[in-house]
Amino acid sequence: MAFDRESSLKKAEKLLRQGRLAAAIAEYVRVVEEEPGDWTSANMLGDLYVRARQTDMAVAQYARIADHFMREGFYSKAGALYKKILKIDKDDENVQLQLAEATARQGLLADAKARLTDIATRRRARGDRRGEAELVVRIGSLDPADIGARLTAARTLEEIGDVQQAAAHYQELYGELVEKGRADEALDALRQLVRLSPQDAAARAALARAALEAGDLTAARDLLDRSVAGAHPDLLLPLVDFEVRDGAIDRLRKLLPDVVVHGELRPKIADIARSVSERDPALAFVLVDAAVDAAVASSGFAEAVSTLQEFIGSAPRQIPALLKLVEVCVDGGLESAMYEAQEQLTDAYLAAEQAAEARAIAEDLVAREPWQPAHIERFRRALVMLGVPDPDSVIAERLSGQVPFVATDHFIARGSPPVAAADPPPSEGSAAEAPPAGEAVRIVEPEVAVAQPRSERSSGGTDAVFTGAGADELDLTGALGIMEAGQGEKGAARERGLDHVFQKVREGAEGGRDFSAQHLTLAKRYLEIGMVNEAIRSFEMAARSLNHRFESASALGRLYQQRDEGPRAIEWFERAAESPAPDPDQGHALLYDLGVALESTGETARALALFLELQAEAGDYRDVPSRIERLARVQTGG
Repeated sequence: MAFDRESSLKKAEKLLRQGRLAAAIAEYVRVVEEEPGDWTSANMLGDLYVRARQTDMAVAQYARIADHFMREGFYSKAGALYKKILKIDKDDENVQLQLAEATARQGLLADAKARLTDIATRRRARGDRRGEAELVVRIGSLDPADIGARLTAARTLEEIGDVQQAAAHYQELYGELVEKGRADEALDALRQLVRLSPQDAAARAALARAALEAGDLTAARDLLDRSVAGAHPDLLLPLVDFEVRDGAIDRLRKLLPDVVVHGELRPKIADIARSVSERDPALAFVLVDAAVDAAVASSGFAEAVSTLQEFIGSAPRQIPALLKLVEVCVDGGLESAMYEAQEQLTDAYLAAEQAAEARAIAEDLVAREPWQPAHIERFRRALVMLGVPDPDSVIAERLSGQVPFVATDHFIARGSPPVAAADPPPSEGSAAEAPPAGEAVRIVEPEVAVAQPRSERSSGGTDAVFTGAGADELDLTGALGIMEAGQGEKGAARERGLDHVFQKVREGAEGGRDFSAQHLTLAKRYLEIGMVNEAIRSFEMAARSLNHRFESASALGRLYQQRDEGPRAIEWFERAAESPAPDPDQGHALLYDLGVALESTGETARALALFLELQAEAGDYRDVPSRIERLARVQTGG
């Protein structure tokens, strides 16, 4: 038979009117058991239990209904039921906590805090410190806007040993305080978080940034390490600075590769290096080296060279930096910068009295640019430092071609194949340095290029050859200009400084030995560096030999022609004409120059005859036809 709820309720009402409480309770029990969701009947049953003084049963019934209302969100109804229970048992702490929760859920935060505070007070009175702390934390969680209560909760958690939860509270507080713009309180919460959770890299990074912004370098140094800095440029750079201050080279070497990958940091790393270069050059170079390696890795050779040059400018003669600069220039194909770096490196080696290294580079520089007096002086200083008995003879032998220079060509791989070099013959007091294994070399022969600016020479390392082939091949304008510019005190000193270098060759010639080839080469060297008077004397010595007369006398004729000394030019051109020309082109050039010299001195008849001869041999050579026509008119008076 189906349950009839209405009938049972009517029956229970009659029983109550008759004063039969127990029977009425039995009927309500039956109704609630059959329909547990009948909360009205359940509440009535609880009231009847109270009337019957069955308090435990009443409390159980009220609690079941209140818990249901809490789950469903009917907080005011739940609160009313919890109050009923507290009338029965005011010390029921669990119900008091539930009532505080229901009150808080209704937004009655002050009432909820008051209830929780009352419970906490009783727990403290009975010595339940942890229980009290739990309530303090609960109070702190009621109102997110109550920062004071939340801070108290965090401190309380720490006091009871729950450090992890305390740190979590400080972390939440920090984020919210930052959002609210309460910077000082946020920073204090962050400090507490880092104190409780020092392994929290993100928190340490945030606190380090705050310390850096405040200028508190001591605090920032204590906070920053590699794990904290991560990949953040704003923290990596200060960390580098701290390691530099500590002189921690090993830590820097490990740190820097992760720093210099940030291109914007490389100039700043270079700045730090320059600032400490005088105090600790080794440490400074560790910084520069890392920045340069990173630039090279991204093919930024220009950046790498600029970084090294700026560093060397503030820390001159730093050998490791100069070696690095040469290496980068070679790898990047920056020939002009490499030459300058080699010069600086040679000077640094000389200053450090590392004579063998200085000699190797100085000899390479002289082989490449024999017209540079500074290179020759570097070479001589290195030889003297090495204790070579007669350094001037060694230099003279090199420059004269007796012992050819072996110049390392760092850039030949970018041009023509390397030229195999024969082993140079030994000379007294010196030994030719072998180039590094695997590097291309070239022999710089006695014939050398007319002096010209480095920027105008080929980067392939091939030297133009002075052939004495005529006015077009030998333009002395630049050489004469150098000579004239050097006529002052500086130029005279330069001539005097070089004069002793070649004295041995002159002495050999005066002693009867045939040094004509050496004098020819020396004359060209003098000419290249603008020492024309010395060049003339050496050409004159070389012209004594029939083997070299044509070339030497031709050169002398052109030199005097450039000086507007016509008679002397004619004299030397005629001496050249007495010797066989190496080839027809050079012979034609000589006749042409002699004809020009004759015409310029008024010897028009001889000039006409010479040009007619040249035309018969070479046809319409240069402007010979027009010169013949003009000279013929002069002869006929036309």
